[in-house]
Amino acid sequence: MTTIQINGKDVEVDPKQPLIHALHTNGCDVPMYCYHPGLSPVGSCRICQVEVQQGEGPSRVVVSCRTPVADGMRVFPDSEKAHDVRRECLEFLLKNHPLDCPICDKAGECDLQDYSFAEGQGEGRSVEPRRKLEKRKSLGDVIVLDEERCILCSRCVRFMEEVPKTPQLTVADLGARSVIATFMDRPLTGKYQGNLADVCPVGALTLSAFRFQARVWNLTKTTGTCGECSRGCSVTTEVLRGGELKRFRPRYNADVNTWWMCDVGRFAIEEHSLEGRLVGALVRGSRELEPADPFDAIDRAADVFTAPGHPVVIASPWLTVEEGERLRDLAEALGSEVHFLSPPANDLADDLLHTGDPCPNRRGLEGLGFSPIDAEAALELLSGATSALICGERIGALLGEGLGELPEKLRLVVLDTMPLDVPAVRAELGVPSSIERTGTWINVDGHAGKLGIARSAPPGVAPLVQTLDDLVARLSTTATAGGER
Repeated sequence: MTTIQINGKDVEVDPKQPLIHALHTNGCDVPMYCYHPGLSPVGSCRICQVEVQQGEGPSRVVVSCRTPVADGMRVFPDSEKAHDVRRECLEFLLKNHPLDCPICDKAGECDLQDYSFAEGQGEGRSVEPRRKLEKRKSLGDVIVLDEERCILCSRCVRFMEEVPKTPQLTVADLGARSVIATFMDRPLTGKYQGNLADVCPVGALTLSAFRFQARVWNLTKTTGTCGECSRGCSVTTEVLRGGELKRFRPRYNADVNTWWMCDVGRFAIEEHSLEGRLVGALVRGSRELEPADPFDAIDRAADVFTAPGHPVVIASPWLTVEEGERLRDLAEALGSEVHFLSPPANDLADDLLHTGDPCPNRRGLEGLGFSPIDAEAALELLSGATSALICGERIGALLGEGLGELPEKLRLVVLDTMPLDVPAVRAELGVPSSIERTGTWINVDGHAGKLGIARSAPPGVAPLVQTLDDLVARLSTTATAGGER
């Protein structure tokens, strides 16, 4: 470690990191545009300048993202000289920046807004008109570029070069005509494009799917974990007032995904829309499934499992560790083995984040003793049973159309987010989705990812652990009553 002095206080800092990292880790909110801790520093925006003195020489203002730390260095990030040069940089950046904050998607989380306010840069001195550049320029299916808002920080260029290692962006032309462009104006490709909107410090690069969808100050942000592969990237789930899911964004986790996430998880919004979801419970009437009180549905499920034989129990790979423990307790009470549905690997695997394994909690469920089983084997197992339980988010969709071909002698209980109308079903109850419940997934490398409640489940949809506990209690009561008789 290296010892430097910040505002008169000695601190130990990492000599492998630039000065701006030392300042940020010691509570100094030095502004930055071109610097990003996950990208190589270039020092092009000059906004991170601070006053530094070394030895007996005079102090000078330096760009902190390109300055290495040295023993005995004295740093004054809040001096008047430092603030003066930052205000000058801001005035230059704002010279041509359009005044369209009221319609900009970045408004409310824009670094240019925040630093202009913090540095007191509220007015410009020039009277010349702002330059006119192309607005709403499509860079493909994911990203829209507004050239007038761009401050040429080059974060996007460096991201494509250094993270997915697929260079597709460049700073084209010279001087005041410089703009961000794709090579040969070709559309961007790859499944990490969404990160460009995250690294852009202003509103130049925005997500085409999110444009004009919500104001960020109306979004409730909850920490969570992505469930679209076994990597389990740490994310922030952003929900609009009323419960409509609007965005997934990556959340820093040094052990899993650092600052990034893939577009497969980022745009998995439809998976959580759950239109026509199962709210409450359904039980088999004389001819069809009919709405029922959840307690009555649990009674019906308990009656199904009191029949002779050991029921088949198949879980969704979206079950959390906590839900898996409850389901294992239920299976033990029934004298059954527990399986989890394991879909085949897809072709989305890469060397960065996506594993190609669609099971977010494979490692956690295997650790609980669950056996993986594919859909074909699961349907064969169900066909030979007299009673069965399929349990968890997306389980019906994973098993597919083969559920409709199960023999009517099978008495099936379903716990899922979506209703399942097949002849074998005797009772089914709705369960929360992964953004409506708490719990833990264990990722491919053994790291625990926590789920958070970003929106409440609808009335009548109880947590799955509660439903399983109620079912175990009902079975215990039934067994006790049968023993007394």
